[in-house]
Amino acid sequence: MVDVLVIANDSLLADFIISSLAQETTLDVFRLTYRDSHKVDDVLREHCLAVIIIEETESNNALIAVNDFLRDNSCFRIITISPEKKYIHICDGYQVPISGLAQVINLAKSFNRENWSEATG
Repeated sequence: MVDVLVIANDSLLADFIISSLAQETTLDVFRLTYRDSHKVDDVLREHCLAVIIIEETESNNALIAVNDFLRDNSCFRIITISPEKKYIHICDGYQVPISGLAQVINLAKSFNRENWSEATG
C-alpha cells in the first residue's frame, strides 16, 4: 500500500484527483486543505507517506512545511500541480551515502538535460 497525501484547496481539480486516486486499490489517500495547513507536520510524521501531491497557490505554507520535512527524511515523491501555469512539477527525494568527492562529481555529470522542460530553459 502506498500512502498519498493530497494538499489542495476545495476545488473540482482536487476532488477529481482525490476520487481518481481513491479508486486505486494500492493507494491509501489522505487529504488536507490549506485551511488545515497547520496539520501538515503531524500528518507527515504520523503516516509513512510515499507521495505528496500539492496544488500550488499564492500561499505555499504547506509546500514549505513539506520541504522542511524532506530535509530530515527521504524516499518521497512530491508532485506539485499548478492549474494557473498548467504544469506538474515532480521532485523525487532520496538519500545517497557519499563515499567521496568523485561520487558527487559523477552525480553532477550524470544529470540528463533532456529531462528538463522547455520552461526551465
